[in-house]
Amino acid sequence: MKGRTKFVSASGKEQDERAVRLDYNTSRTVGGVRYGKYFVFYPGIRKCIYVDYNDIVWAYRCMKDVRKKLSREAAGFDEVHTIMLVTKERERIGIPVGDKENAVEGLKLLEEKNSFIDIGYAKEKEEKYL
Repeated sequence: MKGRTKFVSASGKEQDERAVRLDYNTSRTVGGVRYGKYFVFYPGIRKCIYVDYNDIVWAYRCMKDVRKKLSREAAGFDEVHTIMLVTKERERIGIPVGDKENAVEGLKLLEEKNSFIDIGYAKEKEEKYL
């Protein structure tokens, strides 16, 4: 993002901008997503959206096949991996991360930052958190 990055909280609870910017500048990037000490950052339209690790209760990996095109002909399918975050307010946030390795590494980083985040998908967890 060029110029001064605008930060927006996914939960609507804005944090101190200086603390958010410092965390962003010192964060680690994996698959286009930045993992700071206190927040996870992902790109939005003309802004950077952040989620406090303490607001996340459940995270899992989701994979979808997307048709890729070359010129006017279909050239098959590509896998797109997404990290799904569920917050305390029962909001579901999908963050595209690219390939499987980025998704697995991102989930490991989330677990390191907050050990209380429930990692992995199960139907029972969906009923519990949503």
